[in-house]
Amino acid sequence: MIGSSLSGISFSGLSSGIDSESIISRLLQIEAIPINRLESQKAQLQSRQTILQQLKGQVSNLAGAGSKLNSASTYQAIKAASSDTAVATMSAGTSSQAGTYELTVSKLAKAHKVSSSAQANTTDALGYSGTFVVNGEAVEVTASDTLKTLAQKINDKQAGVVASVLDGGTNNAYLTITSSKSGASNKAQVADLSGTVAADLGLISGGSSIRSAITNGATSVAFTSSSTAVGELMGVSGLGSLTFSVNSVDVTVDFDDDSLQDIANAINAAGTGATASVRSETVDGTTVYHLDISGASTPTFTDPDSALHALGILQQGFGSVLVTAQDAEYTLDGVSLTSATNTVTGVIPDVTLTLLQADETTPKTSTLTLTRDDEKIVSNVKEVMNAFNSLIDFIRANSAFDKETFQSGPLFGDSTARQVEDTVSNLVFRTVDGLTGTYTNLADIGFSFDDQGKLTLDESQLSTAIASNLSEVSAVFRAMGSSTANTLTYISSTDKTVASGSGYYSVNITQLATKGDLVAGVAQSSNTASSEILTFSGSLFGSTPYDLLVPSGYSQSAVVDLINNDSKLQDIVVATVEGGFLKIASKNYGTSNDFTVVSNVAAASDSTGIGLEGESAKTDALDVAGTINGEEATGNGQYLTGNSGNATTDGLQIQYAGTTLGDVGSIQLTHGIGALLQAQINSMTDSINGLFAANDQSIQTQVETIDDSIERLTEALLVKKQSLQQRFAAMEQAISQLQTQQTGLSSMFG
Repeated sequence: MIGSSLSGISFSGLSSGIDSESIISRLLQIEAIPINRLESQKAQLQSRQTILQQLKGQVSNLAGAGSKLNSASTYQAIKAASSDTAVATMSAGTSSQAGTYELTVSKLAKAHKVSSSAQANTTDALGYSGTFVVNGEAVEVTASDTLKTLAQKINDKQAGVVASVLDGGTNNAYLTITSSKSGASNKAQVADLSGTVAADLGLISGGSSIRSAITNGATSVAFTSSSTAVGELMGVSGLGSLTFSVNSVDVTVDFDDDSLQDIANAINAAGTGATASVRSETVDGTTVYHLDISGASTPTFTDPDSALHALGILQQGFGSVLVTAQDAEYTLDGVSLTSATNTVTGVIPDVTLTLLQADETTPKTSTLTLTRDDEKIVSNVKEVMNAFNSLIDFIRANSAFDKETFQSGPLFGDSTARQVEDTVSNLVFRTVDGLTGTYTNLADIGFSFDDQGKLTLDESQLSTAIASNLSEVSAVFRAMGSSTANTLTYISSTDKTVASGSGYYSVNITQLATKGDLVAGVAQSSNTASSEILTFSGSLFGSTPYDLLVPSGYSQSAVVDLINNDSKLQDIVVATVEGGFLKIASKNYGTSNDFTVVSNVAAASDSTGIGLEGESAKTDALDVAGTINGEEATGNGQYLTGNSGNATTDGLQIQYAGTTLGDVGSIQLTHGIGALLQAQINSMTDSINGLFAANDQSIQTQVETIDDSIERLTEALLVKKQSLQQRFAAMEQAISQLQTQQTGLSSMFG
């Protein structure tokens, strides 16, 4: 019996023999036609969205090529050549300069390499115990250590050396230690600290001498802190008091408690006649510290407890030196030079020179030539042509109409594609407003359009133009600025800066940029009576003040040298003496270079004269202030930049180095084709207000509207389906009941 609940039940013509499911399916297919049409519209919109994203990518490629031509470095391409690449090779950066140099190489830099004496093998226990130091890192050795485990322990310390084992058979096994860096100053340090393991291995033997000499003294290996206990830095403890002598005067220290600064203070307090100080330097971006001990002449040292050996002040002789640490020695144009590595940078600006062969007796020679790379400049210019033509090809390929099949590409008749093509095509052949030389547009340097609307280039005409006047050629592409005053310099602009063209932007200065300085409150007339700590702070030093130790016995000129040669200070401040007073000034202008200095010693004639807070006279560092073209600008040192949102000078940056206020001159700004392409395309591709963003948002809105319509129609179709199923089910139920009645009547009347 069929129940009265018909929802979700399919009868499929059980009583009537009618295929109701097929009928319902056909009826629903008719009802779904609007949904199918919407799905087709959605697919077309999404296809257009995809093709517009691809078009945006093509446009962005053109902007990138234009941006490259808007960069000064593009026109500074230099090619480097060595007449003998077996002797040396070189590469040039974008800021290198043309020139020719004669090179001779007498020595190549080498990394220090020492060896132990021969051991039984690499795997048997050595039977030695104790602690030795490698480059300031303590290595603890137990009796069970083998050559292999000892090498691993050394390498685990990452002490700037590589330890290796050499297995030549029974009684012919060796431990070698090689410096990770070449150069005389990077020779390995090895010293026994407790026990005699290094000596027993034959790594060290014989007498001791100063490891690294400085003027009238010696310096230690590098440590990572001047205030942390030396034992902690080395990775060792429990050594107790250690005694050494300087100029026959005993000094006692404790590595468990004493830092480098504590050790320096102990030496100074002992009355040794020598001066100890902690010197900082920056190595590979990390600040490290050395203990320097010096005097009127080089001090004498004795070291019964190996403290000075562990610090690297002294070095015992090495048992077997396989490679002596040495600097490269070479000449450039007859000037004698050295380098800790065979890769030399900085000697020739923005050039990397790699030394490969040397001969001390008959130095190897090569002629090094740096010339402007005009071929590279031509190649850079051609990138704009290639990117432009690729864009045109893309638009053409996707805008085609087949007259036979009447099929069209996804960009056929598309207003966005047409706008893009018209904009860039009109832009590339504009004459640059404000240029007055021989070359003022692309046609002047060899460009033209073919019959397909694509760019062509006469490379010989471009090459001739580059050779004739590269500056004018670059102005055809770049944003260029000039000024009417030698104290006023154009620095840069952005794609939001409006070119002045043949006009000018006036510059009005209301405040001059200044450097910060501090003048000591008292003139120093005698050597410092005691050690003194100068603390530098302020915006120039960020959130971390910097302490400089001035040892006792320093003259005013020695204090000046100390400041000017300090690895931290030498690049940011300069010390001088004016009228007998110590003066410290920032090297650069502006509030970011403001600073102050205080001493832990009151100002006096036998001190630096800086004194406690408030005892010295300070001048604040200021930023330049003023307007450009009557629009507000923000100063940073001597640099003045047009504020964001300015009508014409947004992002325009100039430098003012003058000393007068008011109207100080004017800036002319021209925008070449590369700069115009970059600005116009950046506007088109802006993620918020750009042409492509607007199209994408419009398409996305249409897709979402269609999705809403499809959802509503789908829900209605489901209701329709359920209604049809219920109606057909009711029909089947009625037929079934009639059939049941018919059967009953038939049985009654037989």
